[in-house]
Amino acid sequence: MGCLALLQALPAFLAVIQTASSASLNFGGHHARTVAQGNVWPASVAGEVHDKTWSNFTEATTRWSSYEAPTFNQVFLPKTEQDLSLGVSKISIASAISICGKMYRLKVRGMQLRYLSSNNLPWLAKSGGHGYPTTLHSIQNAVLINLENFKYVRMQNDGTALVGTGARFQDVVDVVGAAGREFSESFRLRIIFAHSNLYSAVGSCGCVGATGDVLGGGLGRLQGLHGLQSDAVRKLRLALWNGTIIEASNQVNQDLFWGLRGSGQNYGIVIETTYQTWPATNGGLFYNADMTFTKDAIKRIIDITNKLSTPALDSKLAILIYFASDATTSNLTVIVNIVYAGPEKEGQKYSKLFSSFSLSLAESMLTWAELPTKTVLGLIPASCAEGPRYNLYSLITKTLDSQSFVQFGDAFEQFMQDYPPANGSALQIETFGVQGIMALPDDYSAFPHRHNFRNQVESVGRYTDDSVADAVDNFFRGWRDRFAKPAISGYDQLQIYQNYGHGDEPVSAVYGYQAWRHQRLTNLKNTYDPHGFFNGYHPVPSNLANWT
Repeated sequence: MGCLALLQALPAFLAVIQTASSASLNFGGHHARTVAQGNVWPASVAGEVHDKTWSNFTEATTRWSSYEAPTFNQVFLPKTEQDLSLGVSKISIASAISICGKMYRLKVRGMQLRYLSSNNLPWLAKSGGHGYPTTLHSIQNAVLINLENFKYVRMQNDGTALVGTGARFQDVVDVVGAAGREFSESFRLRIIFAHSNLYSAVGSCGCVGATGDVLGGGLGRLQGLHGLQSDAVRKLRLALWNGTIIEASNQVNQDLFWGLRGSGQNYGIVIETTYQTWPATNGGLFYNADMTFTKDAIKRIIDITNKLSTPALDSKLAILIYFASDATTSNLTVIVNIVYAGPEKEGQKYSKLFSSFSLSLAESMLTWAELPTKTVLGLIPASCAEGPRYNLYSLITKTLDSQSFVQFGDAFEQFMQDYPPANGSALQIETFGVQGIMALPDDYSAFPHRHNFRNQVESVGRYTDDSVADAVDNFFRGWRDRFAKPAISGYDQLQIYQNYGHGDEPVSAVYGYQAWRHQRLTNLKNTYDPHGFFNGYHPVPSNLANWT
């Protein structure tokens, strides 16, 4: 018995933190089932745990999308890092013993150890709650760890920004922008409800959790200047499966630091992130132009965008193209948004290429902090509404095939007319500069698309009437697959940005096809998540044979 150490059992749960990330707990080889109703929470955190009888339960657990969504029986709102660590360590450590330094799963039965009845608990952590991959559906009747109490943004004397995992993106841009600084802002595809007779998909939402996007890479309008959002990360602080709090940076736990930036939902709960920031470009002012078009303009719009992005888009330029529905007529409307990190006159050189045949043109000079709320005709804030079904598909393309998008426009307009309950659906194309991303070596981080991140094409089917669910899924999945054909996408293999992944893609499409990436990521998974606690959001395979 000299080398037998029974691991100390402490209370609660572990979760992944990301706008969309999670993992279900699996004990004794069985999938987590339901939340135990016994007295499993210690007195020090019991007041931070609530069940469905709590008046704020719905507000605390509702997510942006209800499509293939997780469900919850309890919500845990830790107030401090110590509370979170305490919760983590019990549910994890209570399930194992160490024999001569080797970990074994522990199956315990008996009322005298009733707190172990919680070992079959599924869970999910929430920062912004905007994640939407279908892998989240595996988490049912779970405990939600709501991290809203970790909401803070602090500028440091060295120009870095310290961001708590409960902060939303708007919180970050307000503080960083006020300090005269900037970095690549987060982007997430969102839906606007009927406004001025338009339905529109928009990105760069201020309501999105600020930490989540960085774990998958973090694209943004300023990536041509500053690289990905994750490229600006200098340090992360996180809780591991056993409750241990560690840091990862270029100075400590370097391999974990590498993996957190691109596959970060797989290893622990990120509590705090330190970002490098840069002095504001052009005195902090950005040229913005919003234009609307009929579907007859699609080919010209796509051709101009291709020309501008060959060989690469101006590093200061960002182009967004939206395929939206007129809420009154169900006819297709196309919106083009131009943001240029520079003077108005320079930005107009690009907007004039489109405005000469647009139906409308709205121009403005905006601060960096205003971009999430005032671009795209000021429609973005409405996209934060929670609750409908949002079924998303996406891919990365090297070029934009104009004929395919013309055909999509015709098919999309007809689809929305045939299925009125899906009239809030949309498609978005994001074409941003890539110079800042490509300036770093391919192995800089776990982000695998550093040299093939030209155009993001994302579609979202929005509805509340499930009678159209199959039609929506078939339509947008079919077009994703069509756009992915090598002759159309320009890539021989499917390329998926992890934060936009649907959940049905090959793992290599999300994390890279190179064998060295598979080996490195699987080694990290087995080192930091040996029991598969973090398998709810695009999980990295723990076995090399399972890479697809």
